[in-house]
Formats: sequence, C-alpha cells, structure tokens
Amino acid sequence: MKVLQRFLFTAIAPLLILGCFSRPNEGLESNMPDKFIYLSHSRLSTNDGIYTKVYDINFSRYSYRLLGGDLAEKSFENNRIISHLDSVFDLKSTHTLLSIGNHDHTSDGNFYEHTKKSKYGLYQGNGVSFIVLDSQDSLSSIVGDQKKFLFEVLDTITTSKVIVLSHKLVFMDQHDIMDDMINLVCNGKKGDCFYCHNTNNFKKEIYPEIIKLRKKGKEVYWIGGDLGGKISRFEYKDENGIVFLGNGFWHENEDNQVLIFENGKKMRYRFVHIDTLLKLQNSHLFYNLFD
Repeated sequence: MKVLQRFLFTAIAPLLILGCFSRPNEGLESNMPDKFIYLSHSRLSTNDGIYTKVYDINFSRYSYRLLGGDLAEKSFENNRIISHLDSVFDLKSTHTLLSIGNHDHTSDGNFYEHTKKSKYGLYQGNGVSFIVLDSQDSLSSIVGDQKKFLFEVLDTITTSKVIVLSHKLVFMDQHDIMDDMINLVCNGKKGDCFYCHNTNNFKKEIYPEIIKLRKKGKEVYWIGGDLGGKISRFEYKDENGIVFLGNGFWHENEDNQVLIFENGKKMRYRFVHIDTLLKLQNSHLFYNLFD
C-alpha cells in the first residue's frame, strides 16, 4: 500500500538520522536509566499560549517527550501558535512524539509540514517501540490503513518494551470495569461526537492483537491523553499484565501531574505532581524519583 509505505518510511527515517542530533538528555548521569516524560492537554481556553507551568519543565532531562494531544486550543490554526508550540516541544525532533487530539486537528499535509511526521507511525529507540496512533481519524476507532499498519507493526516488533500513544482512551470503551468510568475520568464524554469517547473497535479488533503481543513476553503500556478536566491521572492493569494509563492537565486545577517513565531493565512509571517535578528536576533528587 502506498500510504502504508509512507508511514513506514517516517518510522524508519528517525532511525537513520538519529546520530545527527545530540541526545535530549545529554545532561543526565551516564550510569542512570534514561527517562521519558509524558504530558497532555496543556491547552488554555484561548489560543494564545499553553499551561504556564509547562514552560518551566527542563525537557533536556528526558530522552523522549511523549505528548498526548490538545497542546493548544487550536494547535495548528496559524503560524504564530505553531511556532510557539515548536519553541516549547521541538515538534520536528525525532524525540518528540504527538498523538493528535481534537484540538490539534488539521490536515495530514499541514501536520507533516510542521512536525515532519505522519499522524500515526512507529518509532524505535532506547530499546523501546513507540506506536503513535490517530484516535481522531475515525471517531475513536482504528480502521483502514491505520489498522493495517498497526497490525503489521504488532506482528513484527522485536523490542521487549512497547508504548502506545493515543489521545482518546479508546481502551475504556466496552470494558467490563473501565467503560463505566469514562464520564468520571475523561474530558470527552461517552457519546457520539468529534470530541467524545465514541464506541469503537478496540475491544473486538485491537485488544486481541495486543494480547498476542503481551503473550510474547513484551511489556505493553497504552497511554491516553484526554484527561485533566476531572482528574489528572488514570491507571489500570488488566489480567494479562497490559498497563493502561491516562494523563493530562487542566490549567485551572491544582492537582496537575505528569507521567514519568524510567527505562531500566524493566520499565517503571510514576505520576509526579507538576510542582514536585519542577522543584526536583535540577537537583540530585531528580535521580531518586523512583526510589
């Protein structure tokens, strides 16, 4: 498929050019496991900036910046806000991965122009496979070329750790426990609209393939970013050992948290209050986040 080849190229290209860039976490002690930072829903109610505390995050501490979407009120509306977001997140970097949200909605071409990435793809580095999905494409379902891409990737992954990024928490739909929690947890209500958590094909079509991956001994983490308005963190580990996570800000809330991964022999993760992170990030205590 021509479309699939394009997405696979964007996945492979970062591996070819990775050596041209300095490592984002070059300031970390070399004997420490590298860390990834995940954050989402940094938007305001207006399109003139983002949640102020994000500006103070020292992103050089992390090998990857994982972004769960809804970066700004209208993230790709004009060059001003795009340039502003790029100055904060370095959108074109191969170490910045964005799962597009409803407030980031734009054409494929415009998204590629400003990120040099497609809306879904595979990126591999530091012993981890990162799968970025576009949950806005078909109102929470993963279908068509994107589904074909996902299934081929899941069938051929060789790394022991896998992180899947989607804006919507698509894994909650029709789940025996999580489905009833959607309206309590997610920003977008359970319903039928562009910003909603819509009924989708995760349980019937996607989840069985994730289970197959898990049975191969892979560590699997699926993160959704449509949180923050009600709660800032969500986690659920199912009977198969698959870890489902959610994280996001709302700029008016006090309990905003970020999600930090430590990529050691086994992956570890922790939700950290944004104020705590800012306090510790430039001190030796940063290395003890997981102690």
